[in-house]
Amino acid sequence: MRSRVTVTVAVAIAVALLASLMPASPAGAMYIDDSAGDPGEIGSGLMCLPGYACIWEGLIVVGSPIPEHRYDNYGSYNFVNEYGNHVVYNKQTGGARVLLCLGCNGTNCTVTIHPGHAAHGSLTPYNSIKLVP
Repeated sequence: MRSRVTVTVAVAIAVALLASLMPASPAGAMYIDDSAGDPGEIGSGLMCLPGYACIWEGLIVVGSPIPEHRYDNYGSYNFVNEYGNHVVYNKQTGGARVLLCLGCNGTNCTVTIHPGHAAHGSLTPYNSIKLVP
């Protein structure tokens, strides 16, 4: 277990460094990490349950922090005062996707996060998140 946590932290640091080099535009504001381990399984494994999409503040999830937000129903959710770097992890099942949207109420979605994948970067340009089948 210790080597998995060490490797996961090392990968998270590398992702954070890559994300810091990206341009600060809406199209390039998020880095999709398709090799990420489940941030919700570090430590207890109960922080982001199957069927949920979860958001943590910061580019790196270390230890077992409780997600800042958890979503488990399809639909759109507007962000309120969400700025700066975050990790968005899609732990939904059955191929459900998470969309990050520039507009309110799930409009003008520019980032798609597939199940088992995470996005790392700034939520500043985004105004909503949308969970779709």
